[in-house]
Amino acid sequence: MNLLKKEDGFGLVLTMMFALLALALTGALMFFVMQESKLSGSVKRYASTMDAARGAVAIAKDFVVTGKTTPAFGNMQNSACTTDRVAKSTYDPDNTYQWATCDSYTDYNSNTCTVTNATSADPKVCPDFISTLGDYTVYTKFADNKQIITSNTYNVVTISIYAENPALLRESVSMIFLYLIRID
Repeated sequence: MNLLKKEDGFGLVLTMMFALLALALTGALMFFVMQESKLSGSVKRYASTMDAARGAVAIAKDFVVTGKTTPAFGNMQNSACTTDRVAKSTYDPDNTYQWATCDSYTDYNSNTCTVTNATSADPKVCPDFISTLGDYTVYTKFADNKQIITSNTYNVVTISIYAENPALLRESVSMIFLYLIRID
């Protein structure tokens, strides 16, 4: 077996291999740090948008509970329609539509509100309130109202909220929640 007598350059090759390994590890570390920064920014944007939506929830709850005629923040689109949406069931026991004031008016975006889109869960179509909370525009809609009669009478109001940053539309949150109101 022949042994290599000359090992010139072996140290250089070994050093280059270690340098390449160190470069690969540094590159991988930088990649993971950058990905974490992007994720952290996304979480922060989502949290800010979620806070705006939660603010709209508080405004809607305050409006329903106190019976105010205007919301604490924002603009009401059609006060008669909003009052009907909160006070009356969408349909009576005979399946007659009760939100007559929500039919055939034009909203902020030139949508003609009809029975179909007045009861849709999309808060950007015929919303009840449009609020500006910080950098966010929040659309609030009372999408449905069902009456439940047990030993007491309750209304279950479906409230749909959409919050977005108009400058960055990817910053948006949509939520739907139910609110139970005892009316007797």
